[in-house]
Amino acid sequence: MRRSPLLGTQFGLNSEFEESDLDDREREVLRFLSNNENGYYSFQGLRRRLGFHQETLTRTLRRLEEARVIERSADGYKLKGSAHAYSFTVPTGETLQKPIIDAYLPAQIDVTILFQKLRGRWFSNFRWLGYSHDGNRLSMSWISEDGRTELQARIGHGKIAVMVNSPSNLVEAQQIAAAYQLFDHISKVAEEMVHSTAQAPIAN
Repeated sequence: MRRSPLLGTQFGLNSEFEESDLDDREREVLRFLSNNENGYYSFQGLRRRLGFHQETLTRTLRRLEEARVIERSADGYKLKGSAHAYSFTVPTGETLQKPIIDAYLPAQIDVTILFQKLRGRWFSNFRWLGYSHDGNRLSMSWISEDGRTELQARIGHGKIAVMVNSPSNLVEAQQIAAAYQLFDHISKVAEEMVHSTAQAPIAN
């Protein structure tokens, strides 16, 4: 194990790799994944979010896997290690997320089941990006097909907040409309769950 000047932490990197061999695309992927060390992101979500060609992203992710700085599972790609130890110099042009909606979830909603019903599902022109869970809060993200707008639903303590991250600086009306599309999508799934619970037979 050796100290990495690029990553700013210690990793058991593949001995065939040198940190200086990582190119700007690989650093950008690491920069994005480091925003949430508990996050899992789909391949297509990363492609839209970062604007990479599919073959380019495939090669980039393969190299990072071989270098053992990211890992892949059925849930998607994830940073390997602690994001707090990284120090990247590649600018990504990210903007702070803008909260649009803050509401309460029905008390009878099981967040685990809600997540299972929402994970991987598309709505309108938004595609699944990924999720993260830190024990107290679940965050689910979607991204528009053109990669211009990212939506995130944060669920915790009986509440749901819908955030918008738009590096393309969409006008406020478009951001609000997108946020309500996601909120309506989640609300319909939640209503179905409440209705199903109400219709369930009571065991004797």
